[in-house]
Amino acid sequence: MQSDPENTAEAAADENGAKRPGNLFALEICFLAFIAIVTVAAFLEALTYKLVSSRTPFVIMVPLLILIAIHARRLWGVRAGFDPRARIAEALGGHTVSFNKVMGISAWMVGMVLMILVLGHYAGVFLFCAILMRILAGESWMLTLLVAAGTTLFIFGVFEFIFDIGLYRGLIIRYFLGFRDF
Repeated sequence: MQSDPENTAEAAADENGAKRPGNLFALEICFLAFIAIVTVAAFLEALTYKLVSSRTPFVIMVPLLILIAIHARRLWGVRAGFDPRARIAEALGGHTVSFNKVMGISAWMVGMVLMILVLGHYAGVFLFCAILMRILAGESWMLTLLVAAGTTLFIFGVFEFIFDIGLYRGLIIRYFLGFRDF
């Protein structure tokens, strides 16, 4: 039994005045598309494996692809009440506050990954903490350096001494050690 999209679309509005179910519907479409693309890419990659190695991915991905198709059909059937194109265009245009927040934190996370790639885990985490605390939070230099150093030392102690795992040191150190990664 399908719910009436018109009645569900009249639920509580968010801070932008947009109806929440429509935003969730658009998000659901985007998420389903992302999962479908990743699954199809993994499925195509599994086709290059030997038969013995490809059994497990196929056993997992074939039912997942079937479930994606069933869910996409369900979403297609109720799309008229939500206008997902307008919602997605509105979000990509920067008019949805919550989407802007998610994109902002995602950009910071990509920046952290790049810092870790170039500088290594310890220097990357230290620099990331320092940048966030000083620029975003506006904290004093003393507190910024204490928290960044404490966080980095804690991570170093846990991974190096307790878990006995050496974290990635970064491209710069690898370059000076003689590796020519770039």
